[in-house]
Amino acid sequence: MESECGAELKAWGAVRMENRRKRTAAIVLAAGQGKRMQSSIQKQYMLLQGNPLIYYALKEFESSGVDDIILVAGKGEMEYCREEITDRYGFCKIRRVVEGGRERYHSVYEGLKAVGELNEEIGQCGTVLIHDGARPFITPEIIRSCIEGACEFKACVVGMPVKDTIKVADEEGFAKETPKRSSLCRFRRRRHLITN
Repeated sequence: MESECGAELKAWGAVRMENRRKRTAAIVLAAGQGKRMQSSIQKQYMLLQGNPLIYYALKEFESSGVDDIILVAGKGEMEYCREEITDRYGFCKIRRVVEGGRERYHSVYEGLKAVGELNEEIGQCGTVLIHDGARPFITPEIIRSCIEGACEFKACVVGMPVKDTIKVADEEGFAKETPKRSSLCRFRRRRHLITN
């Protein structure tokens, strides 16, 4: 008997072939060690209102226009992520759980390789979103804007207006000017790009 997710994937594949629309994939990074937290529990697995932080980001991608999710887990955590995240919460769009690398860029590379494997199996992916799974407060609007921005400009990054006063320091460390807040944005680590 075919699982609900399996039937859904086949239906999506049929629609994709019919419409010839390229898919959108999200690589969600969960391989971080959270060294700065000085905790025995990695940040992405810490509980917030009874759920691990990563649950909230995955839930938003699951209910978004993203077709496929690649979950990049830390070394030795793939089975945990499959059982305690993917299966426990019933995330149907998680197509692969792959092991990340030593540094963030290694983990991104492993996620991109998994997207490449999906390309061969179920159709070409046109847009890839990269998100840090320890950042739970992504919204449907941010996801939609990123997909649109990546489609229009071939790459984009999420930026938020700065609320703090920022100072530019001179060589000696003294404040020399204050740029207007309206010209400043705080950029987050998630990245969004178009692939060929």
